Amino acid sequence: MKESLKIKERVIELHKLINFHSYNYHSLDSPSIEDHEYDALFNELLNLEAEYPRYKYSYSPSQRVGSEPLEGFVKVEHLAPMLSLDNAFNSDDMHDFNKRILDRLTGKEAISYSCEPKLDGIAVNLLYKNGYIEKATTRGDGKVGEDITHNVKTINSIPLSLMNDESELPNLIEIRGEVFIEKDDFDSNNKKAAKLGQKTFANPRNAAAGSLRQLDPTVAASRPLKFFAHGIGFIDKGNFELPKSQSDTLKLYKAWGLPTNPLSDVVSNIKECEDYFEKVSNQRQKLPYEIDGVVFKVNDLKDQITLGQVSRAPRWAIARKFPAEVGTTFVKKISFQVGRVGSITPVAEFEPVNIGGVIVSHASIHNFDEIERLDVREGDTVRVKRAGDVIPQIISVDIGKRKKTSTEVQPPDSCPSCDGKLIKPDGEAILRCTAGLSCPAQKCESLIHFVSRNALNIDGLGERIIDLLVERGLVSNFADLFKLKKDDILKLDGFRDKSATNLLDSINAAKDTTLARFIYSLGIREVGEATALNLALNFNNIAAFLVATEEDLLEINDIGPVASKFILEFLSKKENIKLVNDLLHLGVSPEDIKIEDNHPFSSKSIVITGSFTNIARSQLKEELIRVGARVTSSVSAKTDFLVSGEKPGSKLKKATDLGIKILEEEEALKLLQD
Repeated sequence: MKESLKIKERVIELHKLINFHSYNYHSLDSPSIEDHEYDALFNELLNLEAEYPRYKYSYSPSQRVGSEPLEGFVKVEHLAPMLSLDNAFNSDDMHDFNKRILDRLTGKEAISYSCEPKLDGIAVNLLYKNGYIEKATTRGDGKVGEDITHNVKTINSIPLSLMNDESELPNLIEIRGEVFIEKDDFDSNNKKAAKLGQKTFANPRNAAAGSLRQLDPTVAASRPLKFFAHGIGFIDKGNFELPKSQSDTLKLYKAWGLPTNPLSDVVSNIKECEDYFEKVSNQRQKLPYEIDGVVFKVNDLKDQITLGQVSRAPRWAIARKFPAEVGTTFVKKISFQVGRVGSITPVAEFEPVNIGGVIVSHASIHNFDEIERLDVREGDTVRVKRAGDVIPQIISVDIGKRKKTSTEVQPPDSCPSCDGKLIKPDGEAILRCTAGLSCPAQKCESLIHFVSRNALNIDGLGERIIDLLVERGLVSNFADLFKLKKDDILKLDGFRDKSATNLLDSINAAKDTTLARFIYSLGIREVGEATALNLALNFNNIAAFLVATEEDLLEINDIGPVASKFILEFLSKKENIKLVNDLLHLGVSPEDIKIEDNHPFSSKSIVITGSFTNIARSQLKEELIRVGARVTSSVSAKTDFLVSGEKPGSKLKKATDLGIKILEEEEALKLLQD
């Protein structure tokens, strides 16, 4: 027994020693022992694990490539959403961001920001349980990613167990970071692949993504992948004490053996943010890895909680992007696309051009006012950039190279899809087709939206299949999808018995959905994911939403007159109500949001003001709604409670004048927990 204990202790000691020296070598580029000494430690571990298999743990350094190839990727729900970042493209955007922060954190004259280069890599989520890596996932849609643990374990700079000799570890923690490939490694890897007749990649980011998307971990192991940690997702603290700032979090990560960007820094105000951005911009070309901007985060974690988030992005962080790379090409054709709600969008097709490692051949011109501003014509030589390094955009026309035969682009007289009537609503620069779902293009785009990932999420129903179903007359509206039979699907090109069955299974599975997804899937103008969730939380069920009034809608935070107008317009059309009812009769079942009806806040009208210490305002609002409260934006005689945080505004005075019950943060949270 004593001998066995000694073996186990030596195995654990070897883990720590190997992890420590690996961190120095792979993350700090500062080897602490000679190669032969490291090899001796590793071989000792291998020998002990061979002799005592019970001590061969999943988090052992020997298990970096220890799994068999997978048959497919498993979907994994993140414990906390992986949010995107809003972008800033110039100094004015940064100052606007800083002003919004100061407006919300009343009483502060300047904000400290944690800053670091924005790597052009692949976002990953590492889940550690009691210090040992449990799972690694891609970002996916921010809520659900794919399990890539087998590949992440091959990345030497990611510890399989955290170093913690002098600190407590949380019970569970999601550590967010970026997987990337350095420029030199990318070039040499591409050269090697070309010699072997294997696939080469357009840029380091694609190479990193392709490596993580391998079912066989030996492929990822052969690629020079690296990692920088930069954030926290979910955390179950246990006895662990959370750092007070983003910069302290990065220091903690480093102590745990996780690599962080050595260029990370803390600045005291927005002026210093500009200085940091300038410094990194000047270093950009010399850095060993690709970056596309700088990330700025409010450094104080308490302030981050107070600021909260909107939709898919936190209020406390922003990505300042570098000016886009530009390419020159010529326009072959300008055509017109019809969108989901009838908008007519000019689209330029041009000779393919490489911009920042991405081949670009199309660009939306958005509207006819933009065509006039640019004065772009077919055959023109144009300069194209990728806005935010993502979306292609024509920025100028080389008039000197224009052909004499070129003619101005004229707006169409009728819809390019259905030949229907076009209108230009007051205050809009966009032409719209008025035919609605009788227009084939609108019909297809609406169906594509209806089945998309963030709507009903029907796997296997992509754009091509939707087009075929509409073309064959098998589907003309949302409800028709749930009437499809196997024989209908087998008539489509590329389908066999198994694939047809799989598609029908996906369609049937989509019947069970959330109320927010269902509302979003309907494609109402101005109703995105955040607004759909807001509507769901306030109306609780589809029946209540279908009879919503203007007064009901305008009482909801973040729903203004424009969104309200389009929602009411949708609800006023008999054909839309019939369509929703048809879906319900066919078994589509948006889950009611269960609201407590015996809570002190049930059926009460509540207004929130000020900032809060222990809960974000958005979360507080959601919790109040879930116990049956009606959260409104303005104080009136109908208001039952005002929940007041630090530095409340004029709403507190008005509530006091009206004799409305005032609840402090602690009291409100206590009532919520009861």
